Amino acid sequence: MSWPKNWTRTTLGDVAEVLSGFAFKSKDFNTDGKGMPLVRIRDVVSGATSTFFSGDFDPRFIVRCGDILVGMDGDFNRSRWASEEALLNQRVCKVSAAEGLDDGYLFHLLPQILQVISDRTPFVTVKHLSAKELKEYEIPLPPLEEQKRIAGILDQAAELCRLRTRALDKLGILGQAIFHEMFGDLSINSEGWETKPIGEVCEAMVDCVNRTAPVVEGQTPWRMIRTTNIRHGVVNLDTVRYVDEQTFERWNRRLTPRPGDVLLTREAPVGEVGVLRETGVFLGQRLFLYRPDADILLPEFLSYQMMSPYFELQFSQSGSGSTVKHLPLPACQSFEVRVPPVEKQSAFDAAISALTAEELRLRRCAEHAQTLFSSLQHRAFRGKL
Repeated sequence: MSWPKNWTRTTLGDVAEVLSGFAFKSKDFNTDGKGMPLVRIRDVVSGATSTFFSGDFDPRFIVRCGDILVGMDGDFNRSRWASEEALLNQRVCKVSAAEGLDDGYLFHLLPQILQVISDRTPFVTVKHLSAKELKEYEIPLPPLEEQKRIAGILDQAAELCRLRTRALDKLGILGQAIFHEMFGDLSINSEGWETKPIGEVCEAMVDCVNRTAPVVEGQTPWRMIRTTNIRHGVVNLDTVRYVDEQTFERWNRRLTPRPGDVLLTREAPVGEVGVLRETGVFLGQRLFLYRPDADILLPEFLSYQMMSPYFELQFSQSGSGSTVKHLPLPACQSFEVRVPPVEKQSAFDAAISALTAEELRLRRCAEHAQTLFSSLQHRAFRGKL
């Protein structure tokens, strides 16, 4: 790779300190808040920890607000620690800029480094990163002022992406707020809405075929919906797997999904819900389909009801496993639903339709912002900004 003439080549270890976490003894772990918070690998993304360490420790392993952390297993996540002082546990490392390296430049450069290292072992189920690999990675090093300029541009682009994501999150909260305002707390049912078994208010209920469908290379008109496609009331088919027509017909032999069907994830994870908007699809594993009777129950209302605390309680009571790891088929067929007048549901549907249109617009803006950010990153570390 060619860089500008005034840029130098060096290794990350020459301009940054890479400190691997310590293997603290689990016998000294607690969740009662005694001792120092402990940063475990799962905390790199969440930015908070619920584990504490009450034993003796070396102060070198203290993490402070603003420190850059990298998870060394799995997806190699990178973040800035934004909480109080904590201790750096094993399988997490802290990367600190030394003299001549701007901290912001380092923060934005790390994802590029981690992606390249990850791509070197594409067929490993769980990838592992070593501090040695990070230290030996060769990086481009512009003059310090140029590093700061690049970091400033990428900071602005990242903030734009963050604001777009935040706006989408707020729309989801607004939908739940409208639902609660119109129908109250369905767990209490203070409005006295009629309650019926879900089988009485659906034209059809169908479980998935509990086998993995054989997929094909390239795109076809026949797409498989997986649990990863269903989140927060939406069935997003931007990323799917494809099958041939014979497989599509065989997997849809009981029922072909159509727009307006409500899909529920039975496992991995439990309880995600989405309203289908497209045709040419079939259910992958761990999915259940509801086709509500439009004279009694509307899809948007059913999906929001299934995302409410009322259904969360039913999931927890029906699910197998202490943390609701799986919803058995009989449970999916026997949920109890509140049934307000369809006119009331129609008013809610109209409000949610307007929100959905705005969400689609914001999602496109967010995708554009992310594309812009990726392009800027690509150019930045090649000296083309």
